[in-house]
Amino acid sequence: MQNMKKIVLILGIAMLATTAGAQNMKDSVALSEVVVTAQKPLVKQKDDRTVYDMKSDDESKTNSLKEMLKKVPFVSLDNEGNIKLKGSGNIRIYKDGRPNNSFTKNAKEVLQAIPASLIDRVEVITEPGARYDAEGVDGILNIVFKKDTSLNGLMGQITAQTDDKGEPLGNLYLAAKKGKLDISTSYTFLKLLKSHNEQDIEQTVDYKASNNNMQLRNLQKIGGNVHVIGLDASYDLNPKNLISASVNGYFYNVDIFGNASLSMNNGGNLLYSFKDVYDNSNQKYYNFDGKIDYQHLTNRRGETLTLSYLLSTSDTHQQIGENYFDWIDRPAVYDYDYHFRDNDGLFVEHTVQFDWERPITPNHKINLGAKYINRNNSSKGEVLKDEIVDASTDFKHLTQIAAAYAEYRYVSPKWSFNAGLRYEYAYLKAKFNDGSADDYSRNLNDIVPFAGITYRINDANTLKLNYSSRVERPGIDYLNPMREDNIMTISEGNPYLNSSRPNKIALTHTYLNAKLVTSASLSASFNSDGIGSISKDIDNKIYTTYGNIQKYQNYLASIYLRWLPTPKTNLTVNISGGWNKVSNDNLALSQERWNLNGSINLNQTLFWKLKLDVNMGRWEQGVGDVYSHIDPVYYHGINLQRSFLKEDRLTVRVGVSNPFVKNQKAKVYNTQGDFLSTLASTKTQRWVGGTISYRFGSLRSQVKKAAKTIDNDDLVGQSKGKQ
Repeated sequence: MQNMKKIVLILGIAMLATTAGAQNMKDSVALSEVVVTAQKPLVKQKDDRTVYDMKSDDESKTNSLKEMLKKVPFVSLDNEGNIKLKGSGNIRIYKDGRPNNSFTKNAKEVLQAIPASLIDRVEVITEPGARYDAEGVDGILNIVFKKDTSLNGLMGQITAQTDDKGEPLGNLYLAAKKGKLDISTSYTFLKLLKSHNEQDIEQTVDYKASNNNMQLRNLQKIGGNVHVIGLDASYDLNPKNLISASVNGYFYNVDIFGNASLSMNNGGNLLYSFKDVYDNSNQKYYNFDGKIDYQHLTNRRGETLTLSYLLSTSDTHQQIGENYFDWIDRPAVYDYDYHFRDNDGLFVEHTVQFDWERPITPNHKINLGAKYINRNNSSKGEVLKDEIVDASTDFKHLTQIAAAYAEYRYVSPKWSFNAGLRYEYAYLKAKFNDGSADDYSRNLNDIVPFAGITYRINDANTLKLNYSSRVERPGIDYLNPMREDNIMTISEGNPYLNSSRPNKIALTHTYLNAKLVTSASLSASFNSDGIGSISKDIDNKIYTTYGNIQKYQNYLASIYLRWLPTPKTNLTVNISGGWNKVSNDNLALSQERWNLNGSINLNQTLFWKLKLDVNMGRWEQGVGDVYSHIDPVYYHGINLQRSFLKEDRLTVRVGVSNPFVKNQKAKVYNTQGDFLSTLASTKTQRWVGGTISYRFGSLRSQVKKAAKTIDNDDLVGQSKGKQ
């Protein structure tokens, strides 16, 4: 900034000198117009988050929010649109500072429908503080919509997308304002074609006890319809009171068909073999969330009280039928030809939350809050073999959580400090309506601390150190005790699982410059009572259940780089890599592995308003449990985009995904335990597609009373004294 001020001063003096000299000249001289452009940084480092200034990025005017996320620090998207933060997909997405289940669960579809021109900023929170839910996630993306704008009538965007396989996707986003009422709605439809969603699965298993070898070949196709809807509204009662509400829904109905062949061998001799045709033609899932918030601003500047209520519900219905035929030397234990599974799951959650933010002095602020969650899971299932019931379950699991937090923040021009404590009490109750086990209940108490300190070295450099702890609670899939026994596997949940407590320490350095932004972090995560899988061999079948038996260590280095070598060139790099180890003392097993994740995105503005986007990436899970690891997956893509009409309202985008690799094989290796196995899944990854988006209506500036006043956000690295 000091250099920029000097440049502006020198140019100003030069212009004055030139003007004075011109007045003394006998002949008039026409001076060329001098334009001084100062580009303000798009990435900012705040005390507990990294902020990407979306509204100041010119490309946000024509792109969707999902496309723009490729530029956000530590965020990467693969070619299928999956969003990861520092290589992890275990993230939660917020909207305007509040959890949004639709954004989190359906990010690929929902974020594609939202024009980036409506977004003010995206905040990346990699170490959530005490005010956030303690249930463990690896980070939070907070998407903040513009507040200082109004609509000139109706605004919206309609998008249509397809590819060379003919798989269509369409979405519509509408926003309107009338008086004090703001409303926005979105709808996305995706048609899954069986010809586009094919997998060729090959698996081999070596059982140590029997020295048998199993070989499986499975050809699978998936088709169906996916619908995503959203409705948001807010109403300004007066300058100090605001009511907002949202309803989000996601539902699908898909069919899964496949045929498989299996053989069991010993020393090269065939023991038995068969073929299998399966049909999961009635798989349905519904999810709806409804939320209402009331916000009150007091007469004290910066003091806010918020009361919220959330209803979240989902319904799952699965039916899978398998027909076995062409048996050779069928064992007596497999005396059935038809296996059928029917399972229904219902999830209902009520949440009430209160938050209070209060500045004490210009440098000191406290945040206090409380939350109550009533979470009810139920599962009913039945397994039939040749129309005879083999197993059934009627299981309910209730979780009640009462939480309270207190957070203190201190801010000065050079230093800022943030510390908080969250207490969570959880009551868990399991009820077996089918009498398969005794009902049980459990009380859990968790104290979750957080602390962070930030030092502003100068205007360009910031150093931040954080410690955080989270809570991981088991879901219904881990808890459901229903035992499923089929040809190859046996599985059952563990209703007696406890929550676990991962901890994390992170050090982050951020450098901000008009042309170069870098953010590098080192972190260490550890957990001594994590929920892990337990697998073993039972009569040449893989048996799986779960327990609080997993120790976890993860050491990670991450770097984000955004470089603008020219005004028309933008290079974004997100890379994270490290070492992790998983161990199970009860089984005397451990596994460790290095891993590397990353993405590189190059945006180049060409002639005739053409924009070129080239991206490539690598995704590697590392070690997930004590038994297995997964091979890395690579992807790349090229896109060309141009906007037409007045204000670039019509945008056409064509691209190719993985042009140099037609099929991609993902491999999972089980390297220790009772059995060794390799699972390889091959899918077509190359596709050519196009997207057309049309934006109608417009935004305009609006003068309104706001909770915050002057915000000179072009000044980097200097405290404003009040937060």
